[in-house]
Amino acid sequence: MLRGLLSEAAQTASPFDPELRRHYRRLKFRRGSGVAKVAIARKLAVRLYWKLREAAAPVPPARMQGSSAISVVDPRPSTN
Repeated sequence: MLRGLLSEAAQTASPFDPELRRHYRRLKFRRGSGVAKVAIARKLAVRLYWKLREAAAPVPPARMQGSSAISVVDPRPSTN
């Protein structure tokens, strides 16, 4: 179901976004329209994933009743 929705969104978005339009036309010429539609749908899915990931706010550490005021764990995520 999601693939179908993303394919419809790709068909709608490709005429309006120059990058998607260029990619779609190149793939349509090389591989055919079906493959091009699915590839553009995948590009939209990746864009959606990163938009949602950037929008997600980090959850602050929970304080338990009776815990000390000093944080034992660094609330910032490690960059490893």
